[in-house]
Amino acid sequence: MPLSRYEFELLTFIERNANTQLLIRDLSNQLCISEAQISRSLKALQEKDYLRTKPLTITEGGLAALEPYRVKKALILAAGFGSRMMPATADRPKPMVTVRGRRIIETLLDALISAGIRDITLVRGYKKESFDALIEKYPFVRLIDNDQYDKSNNISSVMLALDVLKGGCYLCEADLYISNPDIITRYQYTSNILGSYSLETDDWSFRMKDGFICDYQKGNTYCYNYYGISYWTADDCEKLQRDFSDVWNGPEGHDYFWEFIPLVLKKERYQVEIRPCRKQDIVEIDNYYELAELDPSYPAEAK
Repeated sequence: MPLSRYEFELLTFIERNANTQLLIRDLSNQLCISEAQISRSLKALQEKDYLRTKPLTITEGGLAALEPYRVKKALILAAGFGSRMMPATADRPKPMVTVRGRRIIETLLDALISAGIRDITLVRGYKKESFDALIEKYPFVRLIDNDQYDKSNNISSVMLALDVLKGGCYLCEADLYISNPDIITRYQYTSNILGSYSLETDDWSFRMKDGFICDYQKGNTYCYNYYGISYWTADDCEKLQRDFSDVWNGPEGHDYFWEFIPLVLKKERYQVEIRPCRKQDIVEIDNYYELAELDPSYPAEAK
């Protein structure tokens, strides 16, 4: 029997915080669910033998109940040039730029692996041979070459990996420095995109209406900044496969960013939640100036 949303949130929280003494008030504060609903869901989970108390821990039955929601694969888009990061990207793509001794893309790969996800596909383009250096540490990563990366937008990378989008999948951009790996979670219940709340922004963002994303645009107020880390359920993956193909084969289809399809062009077909994160969880490095500010090993005079 499928878990209710409340049961799912409780089980995954307890799985991440095993053997911790947690009061109902603590659970309510952490999960933003009323204490009354927490109590009802705890009772239901205990009756199903999914939880044990003193300390509150998940049982083997609880882990089995979570298994249908476990994320098993990820698709990473890493074909772009990163022109605003020049000269750091003169001989390598932006995801392979080192920040404080660590490649940007390694922060994402390590977070995925920590969540038990090893079925990872990476679409590369600019200076594609640079990514070969990852194989020694990550031999399980599947590499796909996008030789048209400079002639179309990132929808071209998705089109080369449509076979990956099935059964539930993370879809991630590769140029985000992940400072909090816990934003990649082992289990997911519904399609969602990471976002941090902003009173105002001039960057890509969205708002929430009736619990789902709306008003995806550049520049906004009382909104959430868009981060390129998303999860799509099995049902939505099937929709994305069809909708990506329809748009790609239509007028100006090669010019779109992939997220425009579910968030703008075909938004009536999707109900995508915002998964809130803190701004410090992900460091967006947009240009060489920000790179040099973050990592003093890059000479400031080259900015």
